Amino acid sequence: MNRWRIAGWVLAVAVAAATIMGLADRIGLGKIGWVFDLLSHFPKHLFVLAMIAAIVAGIGRTWRGGLLALGVAGVNALLVLTLGGYALPQAAPPNSTPIRVVSANLHGSAAALSDLIKLSAKYDADLIALYEAPEDMTLEDAARLFPEMRTVKIASQTPEGRKLIRRSVLMAKSPNADGVTLTTFPESYGVIMRTHLPVAGSTVRIATVHPPSPVDPDAMGDRNQELLQVGEGIPDAAPFIILGDFNATPWGRSYGFVPGIRAGDPRFDGSFPALAGPVGLPIDHIKFGGGLVLTEYHVGPDIGSDHRPLFATFALPEPLVPPAPVNAAPPASLPSGVDPAVPPRD
Repeated sequence: MNRWRIAGWVLAVAVAAATIMGLADRIGLGKIGWVFDLLSHFPKHLFVLAMIAAIVAGIGRTWRGGLLALGVAGVNALLVLTLGGYALPQAAPPNSTPIRVVSANLHGSAAALSDLIKLSAKYDADLIALYEAPEDMTLEDAARLFPEMRTVKIASQTPEGRKLIRRSVLMAKSPNADGVTLTTFPESYGVIMRTHLPVAGSTVRIATVHPPSPVDPDAMGDRNQELLQVGEGIPDAAPFIILGDFNATPWGRSYGFVPGIRAGDPRFDGSFPALAGPVGLPIDHIKFGGGLVLTEYHVGPDIGSDHRPLFATFALPEPLVPPAPVNAAPPASLPSGVDPAVPPRD
């Protein structure tokens, strides 16, 4: 048996085993297996490896090895091509209100932040979510660098005072009296940031998440815990947007823990690593629901981070408010001294 035949068989069996382990995670058989989860996110790359294995097996004239590799390539191609759960941009409904959002992992780069400032201003973003912001970025810096943002929050430590290794930032044009709430995870130094946008008489719930990369079993568990909780507190049928570096692709079981439909087709997206472009991993996502309509989506350019930013515009349809009955009772009077235009304070 020559070297080409040996290499063809080794490659074909290896990519077949990796594909089977990834499939086991997707159907729940690999729940406790870290490697199962890790391999589930690479069907595009396993397809390429399987095709290489088929070519090597063909050179070595080991036809059974070649057929095995081609079969594995077909399975991975089907996993990629048949993926659902995403929305493509469409025309905005009449009288709807646009909401433009930007999501970016900066990898601590000041140069990436500088480029993102320009791109966000050009996009006229209403909401900006940043992850791994530069360590020296302060609230004053954010107010100066993003002067149109009225609500600004930097998550830099837990309520107990423990420093977060990766700082997250959430900014919105509209002022929010309730501010931004944080859910922290001391084990992983992760954080979920939540707020809401008052838009055209409705309330759009916002959540961002940046769990740890699943580099080991403990980190995978921490990531899954955060993805499981990011959708909590969103009322049924309420409009919502969830943004983040999920550290999970749509082919992994953990991605499904986050509710909503993904903005844009992730099959040929690649946000990480930035240099890889479309052949990279789609681990950055914007998901939405509750009646919002996606009208624009694109992956941004390489800005000097290890991730590419995401840009999406949603349309909030005009609320359907039924007319009040002619004989409706007048509203209850307010207590003396209460101004209806001023919200109550805690």
